[in-house]
Amino acid sequence: MSLNWMAEKLRPYEPSIFATIGRLALENKCVNFGQGFPDFDGPRMVKDAACAAISEGHNQYAPLAGTPQIRQALAEKYKQINLDYDADSQISIFNGATQAMYAALTAIVNPGDEVIVFEPTYDTYNPIIEMNGGIPVPVRLHPPSFHFELQELRSAFSPRTRAIIINTPHNPSSRVFTQHELSDIRDLCLEFNCIAITDEVYEYLVFHTEHISIASLEGMSERTIIISSSAKTFALTGWKIGYALAPVAATEAMRRLHQYIAFAVSTPLQLGIARGIERIDTLLPAMIQRLKRKRTLMCNQLEELGFNVLRPQGTFFILADISKLTKLDDISFVRKLIESEVRVATIPVSVFYRDTQTAPKNYIRFCFAKKTSTIEKGLQQLQKIKDL
Repeated sequence: MSLNWMAEKLRPYEPSIFATIGRLALENKCVNFGQGFPDFDGPRMVKDAACAAISEGHNQYAPLAGTPQIRQALAEKYKQINLDYDADSQISIFNGATQAMYAALTAIVNPGDEVIVFEPTYDTYNPIIEMNGGIPVPVRLHPPSFHFELQELRSAFSPRTRAIIINTPHNPSSRVFTQHELSDIRDLCLEFNCIAITDEVYEYLVFHTEHISIASLEGMSERTIIISSSAKTFALTGWKIGYALAPVAATEAMRRLHQYIAFAVSTPLQLGIARGIERIDTLLPAMIQRLKRKRTLMCNQLEELGFNVLRPQGTFFILADISKLTKLDDISFVRKLIESEVRVATIPVSVFYRDTQTAPKNYIRFCFAKKTSTIEKGLQQLQKIKDL
């Protein structure tokens, strides 16, 4: 008799779209505009600081909460937006923002609790909510502007609402929530006494607009868990240094869970990132300018190819409407781009919806955080869509 190794709670979940597209891209030798990682390296100063930490013998377990250096650097960083977090009791380091989100939701969600998520929804939120016995409640961001209707959001709240996840700058739509929108969300959180969990990993990657954390609005710091990451900020996704800033009681709950998952995060990499956060004002401007140029290059060229491009307000993703190019749905079109002579990998946006039958099926997502040579090669190969 064969053993059934997989627990019931895991069976509904297939491999993520990113794992699937990544595998197909490798198999078909594609230019990979799908997965959200840069193919260029992060700042030398940050890498040198991590290497120095290794050479100096900082190679044992870090404290469960994270090294004092990175937590203090984060505390100073958030003071710049008038958020006062105690480095010892309110800031914790995790193995990436995904683990921080897992810890936050697992720490606060009880069976039967409802958690509001905006659709399209980054693919890790719903499974974590459900595996903790919670119920995701989707609220649509309506294309092409990807805004929410206030009445629809209000209707999603109920006495069972435990939390709302706010991802801004938003992946995959690449829009940045306005202060007016965040104020509306704040008012509902206060009215229904619920927690805001923010996914702010693209907080610095904004273009011609401003990122605002809902925690900075009146009455919200005491009911908000901020989650972010150095991975996108410094183009060092493989380091997996994420963090959470939260009220003391929430921090204690997340740390209690963290001790049974990983306990500690890489010591020398934390010290490298701490150095980067201390120098963030000098490191980021040049990186943002480079990304702006890549954004413009890819947007312009995709438009010339016949895509209807939604120019991103934030993140390093571009959404493109394929309606003028094909009658195929987004999943079929993405598969064709990968397996045909085009050999370019992208992400279909309909997979980020709970109800795929009613999801828009005319958008695909491109990542432009790539070397200029990679972008140019991919755009050249995309010329072949005219022959499909």
